[in-house]
Amino acid sequence: MIMVGESVKAWRGPAADDALRTGLLRRRRKVRGLVADVGAAIGIVPVQNAPRVRLALRDERSLMPQSMRALVAGRVGEPADVLRLESRPVPTPTAGQALIRVKATPIHASDLHVLRGRYGFSPEFPAVGGHMECVGRIEALGPDTEALKIGERVVAVAVPAVPGPHVSGTWQEYLVADTRRLLPVPDRLSDSSACQLTVNPLTALLLVTRELDVQPGEWLLQTAAGSTVGRLVIQLARHLGIRTINVVRRRAAVEEIKALGGDEVICTEDEDLLQRVAEIAGSAGVRKAIDCVAGQVGAQVSQALAPGGVVVVYGALSTHRQTDPAALTIPLLARSVIYETKAVRGFWLNRWFGTASPADALRALSEVRSLVADEVLSIPQGEPFPLERFPEAISLAEAPAHGAKPLFVFEDGRDEDGR
Repeated sequence: MIMVGESVKAWRGPAADDALRTGLLRRRRKVRGLVADVGAAIGIVPVQNAPRVRLALRDERSLMPQSMRALVAGRVGEPADVLRLESRPVPTPTAGQALIRVKATPIHASDLHVLRGRYGFSPEFPAVGGHMECVGRIEALGPDTEALKIGERVVAVAVPAVPGPHVSGTWQEYLVADTRRLLPVPDRLSDSSACQLTVNPLTALLLVTRELDVQPGEWLLQTAAGSTVGRLVIQLARHLGIRTINVVRRRAAVEEIKALGGDEVICTEDEDLLQRVAEIAGSAGVRKAIDCVAGQVGAQVSQALAPGGVVVVYGALSTHRQTDPAALTIPLLARSVIYETKAVRGFWLNRWFGTASPADALRALSEVRSLVADEVLSIPQGEPFPLERFPEAISLAEAPAHGAKPLFVFEDGRDEDGR
């Protein structure tokens, strides 16, 4: 990248200016990007995080690094054992694709379960880790690719659709993504918030508004209320006028959930779930619930529902370390299912992406972006790690009640305020 100084003093007179203009115009492909006061023909764009306005000439692939760092798993296994930091060629986008320079990408529990072979899909190994989301800037566009611009800041949705094509992992400095999987994000969103925009906030939105269509004034019962999705559900429900009954397993979490906006909190450490739901909801009962625990707690949620009620299961925290598929159960009562016509169904974001149209997916993502940008939904600040410290980052992601979500950041991946 040709760097130009903090002011037009970097241009060494009209002759040099004209020569540079002429040389660039003779390029086989046009330089993308622009700064209004310099001119679109020169292709000069602002450099992010500069103390003053600085300019950079983007000369497409000619100035692109040829190699990059990537965190790669050679086989199925424990992440700390199978991941290695490797050098790989920088990929080239084809038609309908963009090359993204990654700035920040989170480490989700599901990312680690993919590497262990305990998730709903398995990539071909060796595989770059991270199959969820990241934020970055567009460095290049494939041939005849419109709508987006080089230099634009975007969230890349790297959740593989099931069924669907392969999607690049995010734990690398550059990745190629389908432009239909890219969502422009405003600069007022930090990298930490933007790189966590897709998976958990989108899950919360879809569960409440699409899967269950919970209406204002209705009760919504949820387990794992202290989880990331659980907290987002509480915030969204408060915004929509929905009343929540929130199940936690530790007494210490009760006041925190109430302070967040949870209407009622049930602690399974010292309270009976069925009895408390009946006391709270009265004779009308609760007809809609979401569960992220499964096992015996999931079964109790089903029992606690009014006749005709529905529980949507989107996780199985009670079996977090379980490797035997036969042990991943929810022991439902047949009488409750048959005579009270209750329903239990699953939700998996990957399969939603496999069935939703690109237009519907974009609408939902845009809605999430607005909710986060308008501070209706709050995403906790993540803890940044360089790729070299991946064993430490993975250890934090696995720690009980670890607090901040670990994020891999790349060079200038920190925000201007140092976060």
